[in-house]
Amino acid sequence: MLALYARVIVEAGQRLVRSWPALLVLPLYPLILYLGGMLTASAGLLGGILMSLVLAACWSSYLEIISEAVTSVRFRLSWDELKRTFGARFWDVVSVMFAFWLISLLTQPLLQSPRGPAFAAIIGLTIGFFFNAVPELLYQGNSRSFSLLADSGRFMTEHPVVWLLPNLVVAFLAFWLTGSIDLSRPQSLLVTFAYTFSSPTYVIGLLLNFPIWAIPLVILFAHAFMIFRGLLFRELSRGGANRRLDAFRR
Repeated sequence: MLALYARVIVEAGQRLVRSWPALLVLPLYPLILYLGGMLTASAGLLGGILMSLVLAACWSSYLEIISEAVTSVRFRLSWDELKRTFGARFWDVVSVMFAFWLISLLTQPLLQSPRGPAFAAIIGLTIGFFFNAVPELLYQGNSRSFSLLADSGRFMTEHPVVWLLPNLVVAFLAFWLTGSIDLSRPQSLLVTFAYTFSSPTYVIGLLLNFPIWAIPLVILFAHAFMIFRGLLFRELSRGGANRRLDAFRR
C-alpha cells in the first residue's frame, strides 16, 4: 500500500508541474461563485436554482481540467478551451446534484425530528463514505445520476482503507491548521468530517478559514491532492492494488 501511495505521489507531482496553467484558473471559480451569490441573493427560490447551475458549471470546468491533468499526455488550456470546460460536464454534474437533492428531500423528515442532529451525523457519514469517489467517477466513469452514486458505493466497499486513509489524513490536517475541530467533542468531529466529504461548499468555506496569505498555497495543495485522488482512483480501478492486498492478507 505504501508503495502504491509513493508511486501515485511521484506521478501526481509530475502531472502537477505539467498542468501548471490550471493553477492560473483556480482563483476564477471562487470569484464566479461570489459574484453569482451576490447577483442571486435576493431572487429567492429562483436565485437558489440559478446559483446551483452556476456551481454545476464551475464543477464541470474544474472536473474537465482535472481530467486533462490526470489522463492526458500533454496539457493544453487556451481561452477557447477554458470556455468549453464550463459546459463539458455540466449536465453530468447536474444529474448528480439532482440525485443528492432528492436524497436530502427524502431524509428531511428525519432531520426535523427530535433526534435530528444524530440523524444528520449518520446521514452525513453515510454520504461521506459511500459517495466519496463521485468526483473521480464523473470524469473517469461512464454512469450518471443514481447509477453513478451506486458505482461510487461499490468502489468504496472494495477499497475502503486504501482510498480513505489519505483523504482522512489531509482532512484532519486541514481541520487542525484552521482550528475547525474540537477534539474534546467526538460527536462534532464526526459531523465535521461528514460535511467535508459530502459538501463541496463546506470545503470552500474550510479553505476560506485559512489566512489570506496562505490561501494560494492551500489551493495549490488542494489541486495537487485532487490530481493524487484521480491517479489513485485510476490505479485502484485497474485492480492491481486488489491483487497486492490479497497477497498481503494471505
